Amino acid sequence: MKKYLVNLILLLLSWVCITAQTDSTDMLVNFDDVVIADSKFEGLRKNAAQQTFLIKSKDLQRLNAQRTGDALMNSGAAFVQMSQQGGGSVVLRGFEASRVLYVVDGVRMNNIMYRAGHLQNIITVDNNVLDRIEVLYGPSSTVYGSDALGGVVHLRTKNPLLSGEKNFLSAGNAMFRYGSVNNELTGHLNLSFGGKKFASLTSATFSRFGDLRMGNYVTNATAGLWTRDFYQARTNRYDSLGNVIGQKDTAIANKATDVQTGSGYWQYDLLQKFLYQQSENISHVLNVQFSNSSNVPRYDRLAVRSNTTILRDAEWYYGPQQRLLAAYNFNWKNAGALDLISIGVNYQNIVESRNNRTFNSSFRTERTEKVHVVGIHADLRKNIKAHTLNFGVDAQLNFLQSTAVGRNVNVDTTRAASTRYPDGKNNMNYIGLYLTHSWQISEKLILSDGIRYNFVNLHSTFTDASQEFFPLPYNEIKNNFNGAAGNIGLTALPGKDWRIAALFSTGFRAPNVDDMTKIFEPVPGTVIVPNNKLQPEYTINGELTVQKTISKHYRLSATGFYTYFLNALTVDKTTFNGADSIVFDGNLSRVTTLVNKQRAYIAGVTASAEADVTDWFSMFASFTYTYGRIVTDTTPYPLDHIPPVYGRAGFRAKHKWLSGEVFTVFNGKKKQKDYNMLGEDNFGQGTGTDLPCWATLNARVTIQPIKYFALTLGCDNMMDLRYRQFASGISAPGRNFFVTARVNW
Repeated sequence: MKKYLVNLILLLLSWVCITAQTDSTDMLVNFDDVVIADSKFEGLRKNAAQQTFLIKSKDLQRLNAQRTGDALMNSGAAFVQMSQQGGGSVVLRGFEASRVLYVVDGVRMNNIMYRAGHLQNIITVDNNVLDRIEVLYGPSSTVYGSDALGGVVHLRTKNPLLSGEKNFLSAGNAMFRYGSVNNELTGHLNLSFGGKKFASLTSATFSRFGDLRMGNYVTNATAGLWTRDFYQARTNRYDSLGNVIGQKDTAIANKATDVQTGSGYWQYDLLQKFLYQQSENISHVLNVQFSNSSNVPRYDRLAVRSNTTILRDAEWYYGPQQRLLAAYNFNWKNAGALDLISIGVNYQNIVESRNNRTFNSSFRTERTEKVHVVGIHADLRKNIKAHTLNFGVDAQLNFLQSTAVGRNVNVDTTRAASTRYPDGKNNMNYIGLYLTHSWQISEKLILSDGIRYNFVNLHSTFTDASQEFFPLPYNEIKNNFNGAAGNIGLTALPGKDWRIAALFSTGFRAPNVDDMTKIFEPVPGTVIVPNNKLQPEYTINGELTVQKTISKHYRLSATGFYTYFLNALTVDKTTFNGADSIVFDGNLSRVTTLVNKQRAYIAGVTASAEADVTDWFSMFASFTYTYGRIVTDTTPYPLDHIPPVYGRAGFRAKHKWLSGEVFTVFNGKKKQKDYNMLGEDNFGQGTGTDLPCWATLNARVTIQPIKYFALTLGCDNMMDLRYRQFASGISAPGRNFFVTARVNW
């Protein structure tokens, strides 16, 4: 049956290519597009010296991704690591997690506890309600402050629509999708109502993802790997008379070893926006977002064995991950002496927890973090002839409460447990001033520059209760960080066919509570303890972009970059009260800590080619290569978080009510010699040697017989290849047949 569906999809695509004659498609990349990420105000992409990538709403629909991280990966915009199905850790230019800044609707998502390893928080942003994703590559601290070392992923949701010439406007969109590889069921609805001055947008999405099935087509390098031979379950214990006297942990043989049992979860996302257009130049926007999930199993931990049949952990899951955002924004155009004023205040409430229990243990450790974030910003623009000045101030106040309890799963009693972060007060505050300047020297030359000064304050306290678990030589960690960043760029447009941009920029990242205070187990057998002497990390970056357009239909682009990483945080061996190993969560673990020790460099290139071959047929290809090394006194050592070469290529066709796309997503080989064995590369989750290259073949066909209805049929990983993304602890989806129905009005 699956073979016939694959052939049907390919047949439909072939028919499109043969019969299509008239309808045109947009260029895949249009540098006259508006992009905001590099300046906080609207500007043309062609004028930006920094490399950017734009994924529009229609691109997101075409990609048909289950989650936001999947959309970034399948678009070729970024590399994405996975430790569990409910996740997705974005990598930009060899930087990951807390070294990449996430922003949603102008509000920074990175908070006091964003970790430097692998991060799943991007799943809390619903890709079904996004208007676009703007990716800004390289250090972006001039505009965004701390954390933007590898770049910025700016997620912009849709806006309410005013009625315009009409008295009242109503519009909406409904979507339903089913995917076979994990029995996905996703439903989405958004409704927009607007008058001449007031408009509302309401959005709701619910997704249920079952256990994920991996591919079954294996090579010599992957044969027998990553199968789920056993899974954890609680079964009844009986006395000699056959009476149930309790429960026990049992390793059960998995009948379908290609199904990654214990990886499923569900999630819902809500959004409400109100727009009040006070006058032609003044508007007010209220933006409320809420995301919540079920427990999300940490699959990579659940698959670890103590021996051939016994699993190390009986339970390991993230508790419901909640994100609440409430933001108000005031916008004023032509504001007296200023051209634009944007002032905003926002509040975020984030709840996360980590819950684990070793096999045959009675106690589950439940560690919960609650974060409250208050943010403000004021951004202003002034145009003076050929010069544009953007300047402003922003601040973010973070408050963290960390608690823990050990719960007896047999009798439901509790005991004290060590917290992940200090169990007293945890505060971290950011305040920054910035100024950026753009000078249109001529129609063919634009100079851009900027500077920022940031002040960061951190204060954490340990109570007597936590000191009983880990008697530190201090009971508080207090630090003040001062950071400065700047950039200067030059964009040349020597003709309609050429664009050349050069940029020099710096970035910084202040250590947060996760870096300085946490006590946790990154991998089995290792524990990280606090360090109260950490200092900010810094980067110095240079990049050059060259683009060439041929006959308006063909475009070539290449960006090369080199980043020098200073004062970088790295894990190093240490002792705790004179011992190099301690017992943590019942396991003897080697003691390590974070230190400012590394100097490293990262170099790479991104290249793309696009072609509108005809009005109805287009082709595209892109790839990214990154190389990173830690500077040592002898031989340079591999830097972690450096993905292998990756990219995508394919073609797209459209004819009246029928459109289709076939593309491949690929990764090169990650050689064993290029792994960082001490960092976050998770060598043990791979093959035990080189991680092989892979490429998936994907196809989709959209049928839109009328304006208001579209049906998409498709298949991802058509060859059912078994593979893993670099550093990932869960195997990638196998062959996935999906159907998506959309209704618009």
